[in-house]
This record gives sequence, structure tokens and C-alpha cells, in this order.
Amino acid sequence: MSEFPQWVQRGLAHAGMIDPRISRQAPGEITIEDATGRVVLFTGTSLREITPMAAA
Repeated sequence: MSEFPQWVQRGLAHAGMIDPRISRQAPGEITIEDATGRVVLFTGTSLREITPMAAA
């Protein structure tokens, strides 16, 4: 994840993401997924979790 700014790397570590990797790239957006299925969206200025909720 060294291709991301330091604040993103710290955010991913703080969130406890396990083995994060880029799962999808689109103009202005990068989706990062970890080994447990958690998903975050990086837009260049923000990082937010977008993991879909499991069906009830």
C-alpha cells in the first residue's frame, strides 16, 4: 500500500484491515478490499468504509 499517502496507510492500519489490496480502480476512485471482505473507498481526499452489510 506504499502507493498511497501516509494518512491513508495509517487509516487502513487503524481500521485493522488484513492484507489490503486494490480491488478496483476508476477515475478518481480506488476501492481497497482486505482478506476478510471489508471494503473502503479512497477518492484522493477521503477514505470511507463501504463494506456491504450481510443479508439478514
